[in-house]
This record gives sequence, C-alpha cells and structure tokens, in this order.
Amino acid sequence: MYKNQKIYIGYVLIFFLLNILNTYFLTLQELNRYIAPFPHTFLGALNAILGNFSILLLLVSLGFLLFKTIKSRMKFLLGLTFFLNFMIFASSIFNMYYGTSFSMDSIVMFKNPADGFAFGVILEILLELFIYYRILLFIPFIVLLVIFIVVRKNPSIHTRLGIDKVKHSIYLLGSLLIVFASFYSYMEQFKKTLPINSLQSTFALQNFGVYPYYFSDFLGLHPEVDPNDILKLTSDESVAQAFLEYNKNQDSYVNFFDGNTYSNRLTFDQAVPNLYVDESISKGTSLHGILEGRNLVLVHVESMNYFLFQNEQTNEKLSFFNHLLDQSFVFREFYNNVGMGVSSDAELSILTGLYPSGYRTLYWEHNKKDYELNSLVDYYNELGYYTDAIHGDKETFYNRDFVYPNLYGFDEFYSLEDFIKDGYDVDLGYMYDQENELVHRSPWISDYHLADEVYKRGLSYQNNLTPFMMFPVMMMPHTPFDFDPNGDRTNVYPEFEDSMKRLTLKYLNYVDYYDDIMKRMFINEDAEDQTLDDTVYIFYSDHGSGLKNGDIDELFNRTLTPMESRRILQQTLAFIYVPGQDYVDYGDYSIRKGLLTGDQYLVRSQVDLYRTIIELFNLPVGDDPYYGVHGLSIEPTFALDNRLLDVVTDEYFYSMRNPIMTDPQHIMVNEDVIEYIKRFKLLSDYLISTGDMQKDVHEAIRKYQ
Repeated sequence: MYKNQKIYIGYVLIFFLLNILNTYFLTLQELNRYIAPFPHTFLGALNAILGNFSILLLLVSLGFLLFKTIKSRMKFLLGLTFFLNFMIFASSIFNMYYGTSFSMDSIVMFKNPADGFAFGVILEILLELFIYYRILLFIPFIVLLVIFIVVRKNPSIHTRLGIDKVKHSIYLLGSLLIVFASFYSYMEQFKKTLPINSLQSTFALQNFGVYPYYFSDFLGLHPEVDPNDILKLTSDESVAQAFLEYNKNQDSYVNFFDGNTYSNRLTFDQAVPNLYVDESISKGTSLHGILEGRNLVLVHVESMNYFLFQNEQTNEKLSFFNHLLDQSFVFREFYNNVGMGVSSDAELSILTGLYPSGYRTLYWEHNKKDYELNSLVDYYNELGYYTDAIHGDKETFYNRDFVYPNLYGFDEFYSLEDFIKDGYDVDLGYMYDQENELVHRSPWISDYHLADEVYKRGLSYQNNLTPFMMFPVMMMPHTPFDFDPNGDRTNVYPEFEDSMKRLTLKYLNYVDYYDDIMKRMFINEDAEDQTLDDTVYIFYSDHGSGLKNGDIDELFNRTLTPMESRRILQQTLAFIYVPGQDYVDYGDYSIRKGLLTGDQYLVRSQVDLYRTIIELFNLPVGDDPYYGVHGLSIEPTFALDNRLLDVVTDEYFYSMRNPIMTDPQHIMVNEDVIEYIKRFKLLSDYLISTGDMQKDVHEAIRKYQ
C-alpha cells in the first residue's frame, strides 16, 4: 500500500470513528446530564451504530464523487465534520433548554419574536461552549484539522484518485439499504417500548442513530404513531368507555389510586383537614360554588420554582409573598404539565384542562387545525363575564393574537402593541417608584405596570357593574434572566457566588423581584391598597426555571440524584387568594384577610386547577368531561410532564422513559400504575389529534354514559 493511500485511508477511518463516537454526547447521561434517556439495549445500540455509519457512508460516497484528489477529499471530510459537530452542539443546547431532543416539529418555536432573548441566549451558548466544556463536541473536527495541517504539504496528498463507479454505486445502495433496515428496526422497537410521539426524537437518537434520524427528519420523513393504533378505539362505545374511566365530571366515580369513591360535588368530609372557609362564603357542608359570582384574576407567573421557598437564603427575601400565602389556599406539591410549548402549554392546561402533546405547540397547530376545545373562558363568557387577556409581549408571541380570540374566546387581548398605543414607552421603561426614580427597562411591559393595569382595568369593570375574568401573563423572570430592575448584581448570595453558574445566580437575584411584583398586585407605590373587591386571585407558575442540575445540589447542600433534581425543577407553585374586607397588619403594610385558607400537600398540577376553578365557581360545564381532581380534596392523583414524560405521585417520582429511574431510589413502580398513566397519555394525545376530536369524544360519552 502506498504512503498516500495510508494517509487517505487512515483519515477516512478516523472520520467515521470519531463522528460516530461523538453522537453519544446526545444519548448517554454519563456524558450529558441534561438528557433523560431510555434504557440502553444491545439491539438499539447496534442499530444506531449501523444507522450512523450508513448516513456517513452515504455522505462520503456522494462527496467523493465530486472531489477527486486526496487533499480535496480531506478538506471535504474536515468541512463535513465541522458541520456534524456543530449540529450536535446545537442539538445539545436545545436539549439543555427544553429537556428533550430536537425534532423538526420543534421548529415552530423559532416563529416567536426573539426580541430581548437573543443576546442573553447567545451569551449563554458561548459560555456553554467555552466554560462548560461543550467544546469537547468539536474533538472530531479538531483532530482531523490537526492531522490535515500536519500532512497538508505532503506532495502525496495531491494524488488524483480514480472513481470506481461500480464500487461507489454499491456504497450508495448499501448505505440506503442499511438506513431502511435500521429505520424499520427502530420503529418496531418504538412501538413495543413506549409509542408516544413526544418521546420519538429521544428514542430515535438512541435506537436509530443521530445522523439518520435528523437526515430523515429534515426531509420530512418522520412518521408519527397514531395513538388509536395502540388504543384500538373502533366504535363510539369503546371511545366512551375509555374516557369514562378517567372522566371526573360524574356524580360518583372510583379513584384508581386509593379505590375510594368521589364526586364532582366536593364536601368537607373529603376536603383537606386544615381547610378554613369563612362563613361569608360558606355553603354548609358543600364546597361546590363557594366562589360563585365573584370576579376572577387568573395570574400566570413566569418560571417560579417552589424551591425558592424551601431554601433559607431565598425564602427570607420572600417576606410579602409568604404573608400572602398565609392568607391563601396553597398547593405545596404543584407540578407543571408543559410540553414543547412551555408557557403556551401551561395556558392550555389551565384554560382547557387538557394535556399538550409534548412535541408540538397547539398554539401554532391551531393555524392548520380549527380546534374546538372547551375552556374556562367559554364558561365565563356564557355567564356574561367580560374576559380579558393581558400580556406584555408582542401579540404574535406564541400566536396569541389568533389563539386568544379564536381558540379560547377572550373578548379582548391587550398586548405590547396596545400598551404602546396607550402611551407606554418601552425605551424609557416604567417608573415603578417615582419618589426614588426607580425605573424598570426591558423589551416588554414591566410586570409592575401589568399589576397596576390589572387594578385599573378591574376597577373600571366594577364601576360599570361588569363581572370579569382577567388573565394577566407575567413576562419575568424569563431565561436567560436579563433585565432585572434591581440591576446585574453580584454577591447577593455570597455563599453561592463561587459555586454556581452565572445563569443560576441571575435567577436567584430575581427573588426580590418576585416579592416586589406580588406586593405590587395588591399595594401600589404609595402604599395604598389596590385589591379588587369581590374578586378571587388565583396564581400559578407556568413551569420551572430550567436551571442546571449541579446548582440545585448547592441550594439543597447535598448531592442529588438526577431524578431528585428533575422533580425539584418541575415543582412550581399555585395558590388561591380570596380577599375579604378585613385587614391583617404585618407592620409595614396590611393585606386583606383571606376567606379561604389551607394547604394541599398532595400532588396537584395545572389540569387539576382547571377542575378546581370550575367547581369552586360553579361554572356551567353541564356534562362536559374533565379529568383532573379537585385541588381542595384528599383525592390522590398524579402529575405528568409532557416533554420528558416524568410522573409524580404522592409516593414517588419516576420516568416513563425508564421506570427504574425513581425518586426515592430503588422503589419499584407498580405496573398497573404505569399502564394507567400511559393509557391516559395516549387518550390525551388522541383527544387533540384532530380539531374536532374533543367534540366527538363528548358526544360518544353522552351517548353511552
């Protein structure tokens, strides 16, 4: 063998070897703590290796048809390697932010305006590259570059090589055959393992291969699993029976977890033991409709994790917040249900009681499918309430200008553009404290102004004797946690300054802001009460902060397992505040005494809050099904994160991707529980598979109930 051939063959072999090994950064948790993998199997690993090799062989064969000399082919392999390494780096960043693997279905996320996010996100990406060692993903390129630099002046690499068309044809045909065989094997494994579409991208990376999956995905070749292929719902009767098992809008039903009988009319004997209901709203032994006729301000809080109340250093900065919780009914084990649509998915679950698909964003899908979904907004509209959504970002963010009026039925959507028309100057910001000339500048409407606007609009409705439901959506703190009105401070938490990432410290700095904004909802800058009369305030956080696992260990001052960290990061907060007319003095300020107080220590999530609002306000749902449990009851349930498919119950937290991954560790999850929750997720996906499916399901239930 000639020396130039040795260089050439060695370079090609190194190209294949390093680029195949590099894919494991996206599939092994030992190399990437931000992923939630499936169990690794020999068949899956072998299939992925063959799939990755086949796509690399296909690309190399096509490239070598164009480039004839050893040097030009080496340059081609070098450029191709940089592209592949960059794509893996980009995929790892997506995984870091969204907790699951990228797919082309996720591309709609980039339709959202990026004003205000772009610079901070780019900075964090650069930090990931150079400070957090993501540069390791470019090792194949670096190695091939070094080799090329060493041999580039060797005359032998200018040798022109002939093309054996028969051999190249065999390579091309062989690579395609391997890809098709690998694809068939992967799909069969997927259907037998956990055929839920939100998991397909992660499962494919492990069992089909990174390169073949993205190659086929970019070409639009990503067949979805029809949930009905698994459910086998062949008639209206089978549809009705399947959903009636989970429907909670019934006079009597048996709970799967404890076997007890519950009802859609909650009474005190099945309510949490520490519940207090003021006599002014009491209805005897029943809790149904105790808030009927009152106005509602349903507040969407951005990125608030419950651990901020569990950590001593952060909790002491939440003084007003904790006093407000003392006067509220608080969900202490509250979890999000979001999928790829994050904030918009949280809205979907709260306003419709449905799970998002997890891999698509229904807010953008609504452009292609005319969804007919029951919503809280529709029910309030039916009662003659004026329904008003308020958001401080552009109206096109998450397609809200279309979704709010057309999907939910809001009477009005007040967005950034409307604020600007009414005189808000984004460049000047909002002076939230005129005496001290404190200004909050951001690309969006300040949440201080949002709080003031809620009071202003609510007071106007009340003066006009108009019952209302308002849905204000907060903007901050939003990753990457820029635009803190208190400034980019250091040493706020000196004990964490040297051990935590910059992103985490920026989030913790926002704790003061959380407390100030919550205070501003009820007390204006002149220390005057701006609580609306006869109004219920319900707050819920859309999702967690997305912080990095190691920093959570620092907050809890111990080493956490990956599952502990995931549970903590998915735990958010929700509470119901029903202010009365009397005041409770807290020294520097007074807040109205709550008419409904207590704590819920059982698991609840956003779909449960939907039902809770319906029953507390006695909304006109008729026999429309809903699937959550009442927030004030002792009925057990589960919460499901629709991106990772993590499940939390009152006893344990586990991964549907890999049920042996639990918190606490070494707990065996009951197979019946796994199947019960898996089936409900499939039914949920079925329910939103077409625009009119919910209507069809309801008709089937009414027919056979």
